[in-house]
Amino acid sequence: MTRRSAALVAVLGVLAAVLAACARTPAVPAPDVLPPAQAVADATGTWATVAMGHLDDPPNTFGELLYRPTDPGCPRDFAAGCGSRDWTLATPPGVASNGGLFAATNPDGTLTAGFGVSLDLTFSPLAESGDHGAVWTGGILPAALVPVTDALASSGPTARLALVSAGGGQVLSARGDLSTWAVLARRATLVPVAASSGCALGSLTAVAVTSTGDDLVAGTCGSGARAGVFRVAGAGAPSVVTAVGPRVPVPSGTPVRVDRLVATPAGLSALVVAGSGPSSRLFLASSADGAATWTVSAPYPTGSTVASASVGADGGMVVVLTGSRRAAATVATVGARWSTLPPLPAGTAVVTVDGRGSYSALVPSGSSLDVEVLTGGTWTPHQELAVPIPYGSTSAGGGSG
Repeated sequence: MTRRSAALVAVLGVLAAVLAACARTPAVPAPDVLPPAQAVADATGTWATVAMGHLDDPPNTFGELLYRPTDPGCPRDFAAGCGSRDWTLATPPGVASNGGLFAATNPDGTLTAGFGVSLDLTFSPLAESGDHGAVWTGGILPAALVPVTDALASSGPTARLALVSAGGGQVLSARGDLSTWAVLARRATLVPVAASSGCALGSLTAVAVTSTGDDLVAGTCGSGARAGVFRVAGAGAPSVVTAVGPRVPVPSGTPVRVDRLVATPAGLSALVVAGSGPSSRLFLASSADGAATWTVSAPYPTGSTVASASVGADGGMVVVLTGSRRAAATVATVGARWSTLPPLPAGTAVVTVDGRGSYSALVPSGSSLDVEVLTGGTWTPHQELAVPIPYGSTSAGGGSG
């Protein structure tokens, strides 16, 4: 039996056991929304998630997980001889990914992946790998992951957080295996603390774990100039909640949303969206001391909606915006001003930036993923990856063929 076959058997075994248990539990409504495409880089490589297949046909749309190692011998701009920097498919086997995929990197090199709910699947299977997807360990959440980019977070050998839709928004915590979870916080617990900091808390939007093990939860503030980031202590016990979000220079009453909250090797990075419609602005907020103090970038006027955002190992971000045409804005380093990349290839789902500052545009089309890289100010075809999409394999029960 191959290592990947063994991983498949292990994941399927965990899933079968949980399916049997869930058959005795009343089902809850499952959201029918895919999480946005995303990417995150660390010192060794870059992970990305994209939706592929027939995107207008949910049973034939599948979330895919991709990985590309960083080759320290390659120059900043792509060139011949950098074939080891090609993307490879790393989607965990054994579970249908029609609900999309979530990915959380861990400073120890582990990747935790979560499956979005779809069809009759009302809970989120999990898988974790410490060897870039060669072998996966299965797990389960008792509820559905909220379809936001940073619904999962991990740090160290045991710390895991998950943002789920049960009860109008809950954060679950695991301090052991991937199938034993406790409620860390409910949205209702955060509301009074948020109000005291001037935040009219709306939906919860992200979770993160700092390098020192602090659990963070982020959300949308209907008004107020402070982004909604909260430190929560006390999983399985009365929670102690502290508002720790950065202040952003916007008029009073402006809605503020934390769109991404990620712990990177450089610290914490938060993508904050202030306002809506043509007047919306982006801010990159960063903290090197676990949210005790923040540095906030200059505003970037968007007039558009964030389609996806990738995070570099230095904490900078690349944001793909929707509108009449797609564009990308990037912060090269934390604290720098925003700058605009050249117009993106048509159909770009996400733009990644690796540890050496090289940009790649991932362009899914059916069962093919085209990769174009930015070289000398021009997007150049670099790779075409064939992805085996199991069209017609998914039944109403959410299974996989």
